[in-house]
Amino acid sequence: MGDLVWNAEWDTGVELIDQQHRQLLAQFDQVLKALQVKGQDRHFGSLLAFLADYVELHFSSEEALMVEVGFPDLTRHRAIHDEMRARVRALLEDYETSSDLVTFELLEFLTNWLIDHISVEDRRVAEYIRTRPVA
Repeated sequence: MGDLVWNAEWDTGVELIDQQHRQLLAQFDQVLKALQVKGQDRHFGSLLAFLADYVELHFSSEEALMVEVGFPDLTRHRAIHDEMRARVRALLEDYETSSDLVTFELLEFLTNWLIDHISVEDRRVAEYIRTRPVA
């Protein structure tokens, strides 16, 4: 997998969400690069912990925005977030238990999940937000 570079096709049109998505992908990219040289990168664990924290920050922020605008599919979207939260926490726990449990394939799966989530689910949220009258 090459560098994770933001693709303008992933923009939702909601600046807060887009900024956080860019930051999330940048964090995934750093973790993936660190994993490639894991034996030499003493910062891998802290990068992974930061990623887990940022996932939580982003999902909480996005969910608060959905509550604010009355997004009708919040419960289903939150459940999708909860699944990803659990996967990222498990990834961190696996690393803390045995760094050999963290694989490039797992991180690649999570990265692809995030991109798919942005492209489909978050786009639906953004479309709903854009249709709301400005207060």
